[in-house]
Amino acid sequence: MAEAVYAFQEAHNPVYGRYCKNQRHLPVAAFKHAAVTSFPAQEAEHVFESSGTGRTTPSKHYVRHLSIYERSVGAHFEAVFGPGPFTLVAHLPHYAEKGTRSSLLYMVDYLIRRYGDDFSGFFLEDRTVLERAVAHSRAEGTPLLLFGAAFGLLDLIEEAAFVLPETARVVETGGMKTYRREISRADLHRRLAEGFALPEAQIWSEYGMCELMSQAYTRGGPVFFPPPWMRARIVDPEHPDRVMPEGRPGVLAVVDLANCYSVSALLTEDRAVQRGAGFEVLGRLSQAELRGCNFLLEQSL
Repeated sequence: MAEAVYAFQEAHNPVYGRYCKNQRHLPVAAFKHAAVTSFPAQEAEHVFESSGTGRTTPSKHYVRHLSIYERSVGAHFEAVFGPGPFTLVAHLPHYAEKGTRSSLLYMVDYLIRRYGDDFSGFFLEDRTVLERAVAHSRAEGTPLLLFGAAFGLLDLIEEAAFVLPETARVVETGGMKTYRREISRADLHRRLAEGFALPEAQIWSEYGMCELMSQAYTRGGPVFFPPPWMRARIVDPEHPDRVMPEGRPGVLAVVDLANCYSVSALLTEDRAVQRGAGFEVLGRLSQAELRGCNFLLEQSL
């Protein structure tokens, strides 16, 4: 399947066709500078944009068929969490500004509509939605899932601790760094567990980006596990065709077959290490590492 997808994208995606003569994995920075598509961009059903700051150019992912994104999101969510229904609440304050241009906001909204019960929904400063969801989960025994941007959740519990039902799971997403502070994922999970009165094993993480149609989840530890149609490997940032041995850090490279109409083989901007069938994210690449990863991309574009 992967070889068929590579051949299709090399033939029909001009950006990838030029680049893959040198390397297979296209740096995600390409999505900032060109329409990375295997079809006329104006035929896209939707365009996802990255959440970057006003100082940076956002990435744009032209999605030919939203149904593919929804099938990818739903199939992996159900495999990991079960068929539901869930009391599913979400706290994504920064992403709300972009609306459905944010792939994360679109994803969570889809999960709420498909797997959530009547007490599910989004909330920002007003905790009423969360309070009602918690009361309902306790009364009816419906599993509660709280999705949230990492620092938004941290702000929430720093304002006031909130005791969740003992079977609840928190799924944090987003980077470990903002303009205010930086924190390790281990420290973040420890603080979230304390603030929500849960064991750390019930603080999970989601890995995704606007350039990917699929997501990976942890299971209460530091290791992300991708779905069967997505492969992850760790490569040398200076030589992306060189795979790093397990346990040695490098840059995360992925193949996402759900990206069939854009580019499936992507080089991310995350430092990571292979952990068996999964990977652990260590942080963002340095500027020097980014220059190494993007050198061939600059020549191609």
